[in-house]
Amino acid sequence: MLIDTETREPETAEFLTSSQAAKRLGLSMATIQKLVDNNILQAWKTFGGHRRISLASVLNYQSANNFAEPPRVPSDRRAKVMMVIESPELTLRLKKEVTQWNMPLQVSFLESLTEALLELLNEKHDLLVIQMTEPRKQQEKALEILQKFVGSRHTVAHTLILSPEEDLLPAAKTGGPTVSIQVLNKDLSPVWLSAYLSGFVAQRRA
Repeated sequence: MLIDTETREPETAEFLTSSQAAKRLGLSMATIQKLVDNNILQAWKTFGGHRRISLASVLNYQSANNFAEPPRVPSDRRAKVMMVIESPELTLRLKKEVTQWNMPLQVSFLESLTEALLELLNEKHDLLVIQMTEPRKQQEKALEILQKFVGSRHTVAHTLILSPEEDLLPAAKTGGPTVSIQVLNKDLSPVWLSAYLSGFVAQRRA
């Protein structure tokens, strides 16, 4: 009975095949494989060796990466990505890693949110990634400033904040302006960032 349950084809209930997950997310099979390998999508294999991906993790990824609708742009235009990282060591590492990913990205690195906001006054970006490590009160203040800026300027399509704090982003107010800011409770690692940016690039091309 257990074998029948684990080897039967998944219905729409709990699990998807790799191709079903790729179709649902609008990503390539290679990107799905990368997301699984990096534990961003939760998966397991049947006794027959077929991969099954948790529908819940697919829906979570889909929700977490629900970027604001970017303007349609030529596929050969590099997406402008700005990264605010406080650690000089991590910045140097990421600069080297980014050049090896071969993605259509134009990435700039800044040391503070203030610098980023000044830069965004002059030039629009597709993605802003911020690593927050300060005490929670300072992070909450920075987030408040960022929400007001993004909501009024509209010079960045999507903002991703990585913070060790949980529940940093409060629930959106009903009837308020839609601000595309996503907060994840995790560390910024090159492997995870590579997978995230792969999904970001794929979604822009969809």
